[in-house]
Amino acid sequence: MAVIDRVLIGEGLVIEDRPDGSGPDLLNVAHIDLVMGPRGSAAEDAFCRTLTDQKQGVNGLLAIAAPNMMVKPNTVMFNKVTIKDGRQAVQMFGPAQRGVAMAVMECVEDGTIPVDEADDVYICVGVFIDHKADIDERIQDWNYRATKMAIKSAVAREPKAADVVKEFRKAAHPFAAKTNETQNRRAEDKAVEKAIDEMKVRSKELATPN
Repeated sequence: MAVIDRVLIGEGLVIEDRPDGSGPDLLNVAHIDLVMGPRGSAAEDAFCRTLTDQKQGVNGLLAIAAPNMMVKPNTVMFNKVTIKDGRQAVQMFGPAQRGVAMAVMECVEDGTIPVDEADDVYICVGVFIDHKADIDERIQDWNYRATKMAIKSAVAREPKAADVVKEFRKAAHPFAAKTNETQNRRAEDKAVEKAIDEMKVRSKELATPN
């Protein structure tokens, strides 16, 4: 039986402190939204639409391990923030693309995506790059880690609904607004440290790509 036999959804977020210790690195945060599925599924349709429906500031591009070496499964990236200048475009087409590509291929290499299914699977990856992102190494590494997390979660069909029901009320969100019910949830507050710690637990075994 095929491992990827239907449309699967994955998500991954990676954020750590700024190098100078001034607080969470909101400029280079990586957040991946991912859709994957077999040939003939809605994932293939989404892949084709994303790659061909180019608009100003919104661009789809193939994930490649190197020039003339697109990854398998076929993977298209799309930006979740409007690309406004050349620097941001290069960050998308350079370090972000490299990070996503390495995550996809390592998931084939380690068997998360069976190699005998890889030629007939389609992946769509939504990438967030802030307009002020300033550390290319983090863009590459964090998008790699977030993509790998999203793929592994998708293939494992995680999280399960029952687990989310148990945890969602007490789970910390690093960007949540303050409310009467949930205090200290803004990124500048200490609760972000708890959220980051929780994300690290959920992203075990993720490391910097070669």
